[in-house]
Amino acid sequence: MGVLLVFGTIALVVGMVRQAGRIADHFDDRAMQHNTLPPELAGKVLQMQVEGGRLVLLVERADGQKIVILDMASGKVISTVDPAQAPQ
Repeated sequence: MGVLLVFGTIALVVGMVRQAGRIADHFDDRAMQHNTLPPELAGKVLQMQVEGGRLVLLVERADGQKIVILDMASGKVISTVDPAQAPQ
């Protein structure tokens, strides 16, 4: 009985190590190591949030704020949003 517990524990650890290797292979952070926003989107980053493989930035520019959405796998700009200004 004790031998089965030992073999079961070893099998569990080996399975966890193999699964961790697969997960690490899936996420490739080389694309996002160093990125520069295009000049038309560049500015001071006010907020940053990660959602489902996307990096969402709130950027302050001279002409107002922009929301920039980047794909973390490729480092490419997916979308930009101009937040609506509240009426005065």
